[in-house]
Amino acid sequence: MALILLASPANAFGSFSPTIYRETLLSQINYYRTHHGLHPLSWNNDLQRAASAHSTNMAQHHILSHSSSSGVAWSTRIRWYGYRGSWIGENLAVGLFKPYKVFSMWVASAPHRANLLCSHFSTAGIGVVMGTWSGHLAIYVTADFGGP
Repeated sequence: MALILLASPANAFGSFSPTIYRETLLSQINYYRTHHGLHPLSWNNDLQRAASAHSTNMAQHHILSHSSSSGVAWSTRIRWYGYRGSWIGENLAVGLFKPYKVFSMWVASAPHRANLLCSHFSTAGIGVVMGTWSGHLAIYVTADFGGP
């Protein structure tokens, strides 16, 4: 599922750290999951590499799509990066928002929320890349989820 989030330059960050952004977003997801009786998600390097590659591809080509700019499906990409679990899912967002705003938009969307609360998911990887969207500075976010 994908969301387009647009903001004015007044919401821009002074500095940007993809690592802090990813950690903050995963922390919010895990807090939400535990308050709904689910186990927190652990970090998965294969999912993180798949998510980062997709965020980079979207930013380079100014697209928001679960498929790559060359048409590769999201599930194929996740498998190509080595993830072999039976359960996979993906949430996307683009815009100039801090992690809590991306998270709150996902919670407000039924399909995105379903991924956040899927009891089959046990791991995640999050890719975050700065780019432009419709001529404005934007952050491309890919969250890939997986389970056994």
